[in-house]
Amino acid sequence: MNLKTKIAVTTFSLFMIEAIMHYNQGKKDCVKEEKHKGFLPPTKSLIKLGLIVGTFSIINGIIVDKIK
Repeated sequence: MNLKTKIAVTTFSLFMIEAIMHYNQGKKDCVKEEKHKGFLPPTKSLIKLGLIVGTFSIINGIIVDKIK
């Protein structure tokens, strides 16, 4: 595994955890009467979060590689 791939995987993992935490915080803030159930968002939302975070992780890997 080259450096760019390692950076992308690491960044993706950290950003995904952060995205899920932000999602849960937003969900808790928006839900008035329903109890918050589960840690993960629905599959469709999780995939969208993953695609967004993955895209920026790849961009981050490319930028770090160029800077290096």
